[in-house]
Amino acid sequence: MEKYVILTDSCMDLSKEQRKEYGIENPVPGTVLYPDGSDHDADYDWETISFEEFYKRLDKKENFKSGLPNQFRISQRVEEYFKNGQDVLSVTLSSGMSGTYNAFIQAKNELEAKYPNRHLYVVDSKRYSAGISILAVLASENRSKGMSIEDNFNFLEERKLCLHQVGVLDNLFFLHRSGRISKAKAFFGTMAGVKPMADFSNETGMPCVLGNARGYKASYKVAEEFLKEYLTKEEKTTIICAHSIREEQCDEFVKIAHKVAPKATVLKCRLGQSNGVNVGPGLAVLFFLADRPVSKDCEEERKFLASVLAKK
Repeated sequence: MEKYVILTDSCMDLSKEQRKEYGIENPVPGTVLYPDGSDHDADYDWETISFEEFYKRLDKKENFKSGLPNQFRISQRVEEYFKNGQDVLSVTLSSGMSGTYNAFIQAKNELEAKYPNRHLYVVDSKRYSAGISILAVLASENRSKGMSIEDNFNFLEERKLCLHQVGVLDNLFFLHRSGRISKAKAFFGTMAGVKPMADFSNETGMPCVLGNARGYKASYKVAEEFLKEYLTKEEKTTIICAHSIREEQCDEFVKIAHKVAPKATVLKCRLGQSNGVNVGPGLAVLFFLADRPVSKDCEEERKFLASVLAKK
């Protein structure tokens, strides 16, 4: 079997145990600027601050900021593998949301010139969190089957376009603050009782609000219909629910995933600091693969969601 490693940045939110199970390397950490002005590596395993404390502070509007991994840190990690005779397959946060992908590309150009027999393949996930995680899990499964790194890269480049998100986010103002959506969308999406439901645009690599459900119960019903409509027909697929301090809602979405796809592998993950700073508390979403790409600017998905909401 070809010897290569799978590496991501800290916006991939699989736990230490999950990374070990799939043979995925520890992520290259981005940075988090704390309210007191101190700069820290993103604590993706919650070793210096608890998951609950972090989101409690965000909920109090404490001003945390995130930063991407710098090229030196990326190059340092990749060069370790190159020296060990290993090529690297990387999956990064959406280039529409961060400069992380470009930093990996710069490291690739620098290191492949220095090590002409080694290769760094970089996949722009066009997603975040569990979207990155699903692609990393797919890469791991393909590697276990003996797929070459180049074929694996090409496979991920095609499949990433079929990644869907469905779920809820209670507070859209964090997305507005980080430039992901407009102030108007943040305001109308954060009204009492409104649960915005979004997918991801392949064109922009950014979230695209599809519509609003009235309350959690309605959102669960919508998510079930969405999953039935778009989930791949492959029985052995992976579905991941990511949440930011919304354990109860995440568990409900996991139940829905098991109901719709009883043979699927369904994982839970906590939204890490690198994502949490820009998303905030209140997220519970399922990421899953379809058999066809997400439509242009999510036009088809928006119409489908509207038809489901109209029946409720």
